Amino acid sequence: MKPHPAYRRLFLWLALIILVSPLIYWSTGIGQAAATLTAEISRLPDGTLTSSPKAEALHSLSLPMRIERMFLYPLLLLAFQFSGASLALRRWLEQRILKNTAGGQGGKGAGVNKLLRSSAPLLLCLFLFVLLFNLALALLYLPFNFYRGFIVGHQFGLSTQTAPGWFGDWAKGLLIGLVLDGLTWTGLYGLMRWLPRRWPLPAGALLVLFSVVLVLLQPILITPLFYEVRPLADAELRARILALAGRADMQVDAVEVIDASSKTTEVNAYFTGFGGAQRIVLFDTLLRDYTPDQIEVVLAHEMGHWYYHHVLLSILGLGAAGWLGLFALQWLLKRTWRWLGLSGPADIAGLPYVLAVLALVSTLALPFENGISRLAERQADQFALSASQKPQAMVELFEQFAVQNLSLVEPPGWEKFLFYTHPPLAERIGMAEGWAAAAQ
Repeated sequence: MKPHPAYRRLFLWLALIILVSPLIYWSTGIGQAAATLTAEISRLPDGTLTSSPKAEALHSLSLPMRIERMFLYPLLLLAFQFSGASLALRRWLEQRILKNTAGGQGGKGAGVNKLLRSSAPLLLCLFLFVLLFNLALALLYLPFNFYRGFIVGHQFGLSTQTAPGWFGDWAKGLLIGLVLDGLTWTGLYGLMRWLPRRWPLPAGALLVLFSVVLVLLQPILITPLFYEVRPLADAELRARILALAGRADMQVDAVEVIDASSKTTEVNAYFTGFGGAQRIVLFDTLLRDYTPDQIEVVLAHEMGHWYYHHVLLSILGLGAAGWLGLFALQWLLKRTWRWLGLSGPADIAGLPYVLAVLALVSTLALPFENGISRLAERQADQFALSASQKPQAMVELFEQFAVQNLSLVEPPGWEKFLFYTHPPLAERIGMAEGWAAAAQ
C-alpha cells in the first residue's frame, strides 16, 4: 500500500482529537460538580444496593474516556502506518546510524549486504525506532492521562498527589516502559531477522521467562520506585495473618505495606509471586480505615489467589496465548508486508501495524480474559469466606469499598461482560450474605 495524503490527514485529526478531548470532558462540568455529590451508597426498600451519586458521576466521565482510548488508539497506529510516517522514520534512522557501515563497498548491493551482517548498528536502529515511537505516543497522550489521572482524581477526591509528584511518577513509568518495550521489540525483531522461519519458538520461550522474571522483580525493583515499602509492623495483625496462613497451609514470604495514601485515597491489596517468593501487599489506606476483621478478610482473599495458583496460572495462560500469537503474527506478516510497503516481515517500520493488530485482538479477547479473571476472584472470595468465617465483615468491607473507591455497585451487564476483572460489588456482597444464610 502506497502512502496516501488521506491517511496523513486522518492521523493529524486523530492526534488533534486526543489532544483536545480533555477540554471536551472538562466542558461537561461533571468533574467540577463532583464535590457537591455524596459518596454514600443506599438501599432500596427491597434491599437492593444502589451506587452513590458521586460514583455514578465518575462512571459517566470515565467510561467514555476508556472507550475513546480503546477505539482511537488502534486507529491512530494504523493511520501512522499507512501515512508512510513509519517508513520515513525507519529510513531516517538508517541514514544516520547505518550510513557509515554502508559506505566503501563499491556498490549498493554490497552496502546492503554489509548492513545485514552488522548486528550492533542494526539493533541500535531497532531500539531507537521503538524508543522514538513510544516517546511520541506518550507525549501525545500526556494531556489525556494528566486529566484522567490527576485532575479527575482530585475533582472526585481520589487523589492526594501533587502535580510534581504526578509528573515524577509519569516520567519514571515512561522510562521503565521505554526500556522494557525497547528491549522487547528490539529482541523480537532481531530474532525475526536472524531466524526468519523459527523465530516464534525462541521468542515464545523468552516471553514466558520474561513474564516470570518480571513478576518476581516487580515488588523488589519497580514498586519501591513509586512507593515507600515497609514490612507490616502491627504485631496483632501479623499474628492474625500467621494464624490465617496456618489454617490455609500457606507459607507467606512477606506481608508488606505501601504508602498509597501519599498518592490516593483508594483502597487495595494484591498478591504477587509464587513458589517460595509470594508476597501480600497492602495499601496503608486499608490499615488506616478498616477494622481488623475486614483486613483479615482481605488477606484471606489474597491467600485464596495463592491457594488456587492464580498468579502462576495466569503467567502460563498468557504465555501459551502469547506463544500462539507469535505464530499467528508470523503468518500475518508473511502475507501483508508487501501490501504495507515494508522491506520484509522483519521490517521495524511495521511495528505500528503490529501494535494496532495487538490492540484490536486484545479488545476482542477482553470478554474471555475478564471472564476468567472474574472466576478467579470468585474463587478467592469463596476461599476468604471459608478461611476467615467472617461473612458480615466481607459485606461491610465491600460496602465501604463502594464508598471509598467510588465503585459502581452494579454496572450494566454489557460493561461487566467487557471490562470487569472482578465481579460487581453487589454480586460479591450477595455471595457473602448467601454464605452467611447457608451457615446458619
